[in-house]
Parts: sequence; C-alpha cells; structure tokens
Amino acid sequence: MKKIIHHPSSIIHSANGGQSIVEVIVALALITLVALGLVKATITSINNASFARDQRIATQYAQEGIENARKCKEENEVAFWNKSCPVSPLPNGTKFTRTISFDNSKDPNIMIVLVEVSWNDSKGPHKSSLQTYFTKWK
Repeated sequence: MKKIIHHPSSIIHSANGGQSIVEVIVALALITLVALGLVKATITSINNASFARDQRIATQYAQEGIENARKCKEENEVAFWNKSCPVSPLPNGTKFTRTISFDNSKDPNIMIVLVEVSWNDSKGPHKSSLQTYFTKWK
C-alpha cells in the first residue's frame, strides 16, 4: 500500500492565491475612494472659486453704483436730493442685476444710498450690498 503525502507548501500556495485576489479588490476599492475624494475636493474648489469671482464682480458693480450716485450729487445736486439720479445699466449679457435706492426720510440732510447687486447660480440667489451716506453741506 502506497502512502500519499501532501506537502504543506502546496496548501500554503493555494491559500496565498486566494488572498492576493482579496488584496487586489481592497486596493482597488481604496484607490477608488481616494480618487472620488479628490474629484469631490476639486469640484468644491472650482465652485468656490467661481462664487468668489462672482462676488468680486458683484462688489465692483456695487462700487460703480455708489460712484454713480456720488457723480450725480456733484453734477446735479437737485436731482440727487429729489432721488431722480439715472442708474447706469450693467453690460448686456451679464447675469447680474443692480438696484440703487435713495433714502432721506429720517433726516432730509442725510441721503442713504444703498446699492444691491444680485445674481443666481447653481447654489441659488446671491446678493452683494453696499451702503453709504451723503450729507448736505451748509
């Protein structure tokens, strides 16, 4: 009668083969998670940069509105105090809208000028506002 002896190295070899497949799957899963995290971080960074650019542009348009009110006061003080200054339009095709309001209801010698620039993007509506006070010199 012949004895069949199984060598332990053949058992170890087959166990290593199964383990390497699991290791490859785990490694691929980790690489996928890292890649998805990097993509999400990149998209968030791009969105934040886009919002910052829009906020900067809106603030510039609001500053222009304040300067328009100041120019109106210097060139036509009667129109300024009667709240009838013309509002210069924004460039065509822009996603921004600008409103300028004049208020001297609390003190007839102080004009509060509020400029609001608004826009919409994928996150919803946004607004940039600037306010300044003009006084009558006596």
